[in-house]
Amino acid sequence: MELQNESDYREIYKPTIQSLNEDSLFSLLQETRNFIVHRGMLEVLSSGVVGTTEGRGIKIASGFSVAPYETTDEAYERFKELCRSEKMIRNWLGPDCDSWPIVRREWRIPALPDKELLEVAIDSWRLVGTVLSKVIVHLGGDEFDLSFSCGHDPDKVKTKSFSQSEFFKSVDGEDINA
Repeated sequence: MELQNESDYREIYKPTIQSLNEDSLFSLLQETRNFIVHRGMLEVLSSGVVGTTEGRGIKIASGFSVAPYETTDEAYERFKELCRSEKMIRNWLGPDCDSWPIVRREWRIPALPDKELLEVAIDSWRLVGTVLSKVIVHLGGDEFDLSFSCGHDPDKVKTKSFSQSEFFKSVDGEDINA
C-alpha cells in the first residue's frame, strides 16, 4: 500500500514514520546498515567464558578470549586443548561427574558496548513494530502484539553446552560410560 496516497499522510503517517529517524537506536542502526551495504561489514565485539554447568546456570567459569570470526565450537576445541596441556585449568574449569562443559558468548557492536547484540535486535524490532502498529491501527487493523513471546531466553541463546562424556574421553582419555 502506498501511504503517500492516503489523504491524512502528512498529518498522521509521516510524523509516525519520521519518529523512527528521531530515535537514537534506529538512527545508529540505519547508519550502520548504510556502512555495511556500501563500504564494509558489521564490526562486532565477541567475548566469552568457559566452564561448567549442572543445568541450573553456570557452576564455575572464567573469561576466555573468543574472536568474532571464531565459532563457539572452535573456541570449545581450544578450551579442551588448554585443559589437556594445563591440568590445573582442567581441574578448576572442566566438568566433574555431575556437570558438563559450556561456552558462553556475548556479541556487541562498538557503538553500543553496554548492550548485547540480541538485546539490540529485540529493541529494534519493538521500535519498528510500534511504528508499524500505529500505522496499521490507523488503517483499521489490529494492534501488533509486541511482547516478543516467541523470543528465546537471551541467557540460553548465549550459552552452548557440550557432551560430558566426549569431554572426558577427548581430554582425559576416560570413557565414563564404560
